[in-house]
Amino acid sequence: MPFALGLCVVALLSSPALANEPPALTAFASALDDLQDYTVIIKTHEVQGQRVEDRVQQFWFKKPMLAKVVVTSGPGRGGAAVWHGGPTLRGHQGGLLSFVKMTIDIHDPRAESLRGDTIATAYFGDKLAHFETTAGQLSEAPGPVMDGTPTDAVTLDVADPSADHDVTREVLYISRTTHLPVKADRFEGTALVKSETFSDLKVNVGLTDADFDM
Repeated sequence: MPFALGLCVVALLSSPALANEPPALTAFASALDDLQDYTVIIKTHEVQGQRVEDRVQQFWFKKPMLAKVVVTSGPGRGGAAVWHGGPTLRGHQGGLLSFVKMTIDIHDPRAESLRGDTIATAYFGDKLAHFETTAGQLSEAPGPVMDGTPTDAVTLDVADPSADHDVTREVLYISRTTHLPVKADRFEGTALVKSETFSDLKVNVGLTDADFDM
């Protein structure tokens, strides 16, 4: 099926600042507090061993914990799913089977991405919580300008890669304008194993619960 939503279940909508937290993460947390809903396009490049997948998804989120994704390009094109928090999601495959809707476990292989992500890790709050709770060294430096947007690059050097899908380093590029992510990269050593680019971000657009029906 795969929905391959690129999303781990998160119980937190925002998290408290850490001691010596990089300023860009503190600003990110503040921006999340002000955010009620958003839509964004996620372009993903993902590598697992010899397998490579490139995918484009439209993602919607509304507090407290409603998420929806539609795969618009790449493997699983036409597949869609909604998640209301909890251990299951509801969705359908693309193509000829798009009329067959089903409820499956959030960790069902059909709902996981190539590297085992689920329908919660696409949410910005999950990325903040991951950086704040994963053991390792955090640092911050000026990032590149992306599509005309200056960024700060927050790097997490992972203390125990075996606890983070063998990832040794993660870099989150945060807009200096919106204070929300524009890109997220993961590395195994020097090899880039996952990259997510966030574009066409629209915040507080007035999404309703009905937008998350399936």
